[in-house]
Order: sequence, then structure tokens, then C-alpha cells
Amino acid sequence: MNTVTNNTLSSHIISHYFGSLSPKVIFYLPTPPVIPPDWRESETDAVKQLIDANGNHWRKITVIISKLVCKKLSCWRETQTRLLQQNSDEHLPVAIAIVSEPIERDNDILLDPAILHIICGKNTFSRFTIKSELLNKSLSLNKNQTILYHQQVFLSPYLDYRQFPNALIELLRPMLHQSS
Repeated sequence: MNTVTNNTLSSHIISHYFGSLSPKVIFYLPTPPVIPPDWRESETDAVKQLIDANGNHWRKITVIISKLVCKKLSCWRETQTRLLQQNSDEHLPVAIAIVSEPIERDNDILLDPAILHIICGKNTFSRFTIKSELLNKSLSLNKNQTILYHQQVFLSPYLDYRQFPNALIELLRPMLHQSS
């Protein structure tokens, strides 16, 4: 498991961090996966091991992330297998951060303009000090399938097909890939 850098986010709110040490996109989730014994995210089967240890729930999470960050949507399956690898030409550098319970602090996310922060679900969002009214733009399919955002901070539905269907993935993908 990687460590959190001071340039990415405030480490006091993160309990687990997987993926790139220089991410373009960070996905924040509320609950850590079960980590298999001797698991190393740098291994080529790291995602498969997470899915085997955690079941369908983490398969769905990694599928949605893969569809969002892969450079060619038709290659999302290949991206999923290498999602946590440090360097890949097939997808944006990505990290998954598990957010601890809320702590009263002024700065949760250090807003490096090169990093897109995707906070997944209202439960996760409630652990940050960001005010929801600051997220004044939206991408929306309907009132339940909406992504609120401002600059590089996004509040998305939780990474589940019912809340985050392919149509919503198609709305968000272009924003993530604008400068890649």
C-alpha cells in the first residue's frame, strides 16, 4: 500500500491509499477493502486479488473506475487488470483513497490543480469539510444520478451500477480526459 504525499491530500483523513503516487484522478471511498495476506498493489494480479477477497462489490468499483480512466473506453477490461499500476499508457494515473471518519480540520484536500478529486457518495462527502454549496455545477441524468462539481472537486454517486450507470460515466469521462 502506498503512502499519501503532502502534495496530494491531507493524510490525517486517509486510512488506505492504493495506486499512483502521482495521480491525475483520486477516487475517495468510505470503506476499505479486505486486504489479502501478502497483497502488493504493484503485482499484476492485485485487482483480481482484491476482487477475490471482497467479492462483487469491489469488482463493480474497479469496473466503474476503469471505465472512467481508460483512454479508450473499449479497453476498460484491460485497464481494470492494471488499474493500480504506477505507469500505464492505457489509463490516467489513478489512486483510490479510503476516507477515515471526519476530523475537524480546515484543509481536507490540498487543491493541486493537476489532480481531479472524485468523492464517491454522500457518506464519503460528509467526512470532508467541503461545503456542498461550493459545488455549483452539475452533470445529471436525473436527481438521483447527478455529479456536482467545482473546478477539480467532484461529488459523484457511490460507485455502483444503479447509482452510477454507463450513461453517467459517459458524461464524466470527457471532463477527466480533457488535458490528457
